[in-house]
Amino acid sequence: MDRVQGADGPVVENATAGRFELAFPGGQAFAVYRRDGDRLIVTHTEVPPAFNGQGIGSLLVRGLFEQARASGRRVVPACSFVAAWARRHPEFADVLTSR
Repeated sequence: MDRVQGADGPVVENATAGRFELAFPGGQAFAVYRRDGDRLIVTHTEVPPAFNGQGIGSLLVRGLFEQARASGRRVVPACSFVAAWARRHPEFADVLTSR
């Protein structure tokens, strides 16, 4: 898997838009969520099609989980990509919760 140069920057929470964002040369990936108390219900992730398969979605979701953990929030993976990522990363099990 080739990585996009510069795609290792910070994942930024844009609370106004209800999403986490990862900017990189040539595009931006994001994960849409809605808040329910201390839960982040992640409903959709999007990476520009030209950058699929390059690890950007994984970097985005890892950053989301790290920020959720640091702020005491939990993640409900309502998006299939986020759910699959969480299954492959049991080290973040403490951040997961169900609906």
